[in-house]
Amino acid sequence: MSAPHFSTQILLISILAIVSACSSSSPVQEEVIQNEKEATPQAPKDMWGWSYEGDRGPEHWAQLNPQYDMCSSGQKQSPINLQWQKPSSPNPLKINYFESNAVITNTGYTFRLELTPESSINFNGIDYILEKIEFRTPSEHQLSGKSLPMEMQFYHRSSNGLKQAIITLFVISGRQAPWFDQFWESASSLDKFSSSASQKFNPQQFIPPRQTFYHYEGSLTHPPCLEGVQWFVFNTPLQLSPEQIAAFKAKYNSNNRPLHSNKNRKISNF
Repeated sequence: MSAPHFSTQILLISILAIVSACSSSSPVQEEVIQNEKEATPQAPKDMWGWSYEGDRGPEHWAQLNPQYDMCSSGQKQSPINLQWQKPSSPNPLKINYFESNAVITNTGYTFRLELTPESSINFNGIDYILEKIEFRTPSEHQLSGKSLPMEMQFYHRSSNGLKQAIITLFVISGRQAPWFDQFWESASSLDKFSSSASQKFNPQQFIPPRQTFYHYEGSLTHPPCLEGVQWFVFNTPLQLSPEQIAAFKAKYNSNNRPLHSNKNRKISNF
């Protein structure tokens, strides 16, 4: 009987030793896990987030993400300075804008109008669907070396998703615009990365009866700076009151990319 009793004691001592070892090593293990958490690299969203200033500003975009390489290596980047030249004809752009539903989104970079696919343009036989409208202040493009208070950009994409086209209109200080008051009532209360309720919006109201514009091939003016974008920069500006412009700038200012060289690109004035 003594032998089994002795074996039982040995077994109990072994179990206690194992439990003791595990309990004493537990804080070390937690410390290792904590250190691993602290050493974990930032998520791609944080690493690749870009800005309009500082160490994530335009001059650093290409270094934030390999997909942003075009921001520095591209040869047809936007925006550019546009110099007046004799107009050409005929007008190659057909605009088919209609009222649609839209939501306003605070993107963290600007305010964006996101529209249902009711409107489109046609250029050189290709249809581009209007997807969104964004605001930059001051203007990204310049006319004869001069920037304007704001720029309103209408983003379009071809049906296969591979081609993009942007109509842009300058905004100058002038008359108060009722449409902006309605837009701002929703936009100004939005937190970053949130959207408004759906509302009716008609982009046709911004297109002047007489369409005169510059056309050139450029890029997106924000990462990933993809090229092949057809730009249509309208000559006739929109007007907002000084108070309306100031209200927008109080929320977003200097959200414009610096100018890039024309690099002898063909620029047409229609």
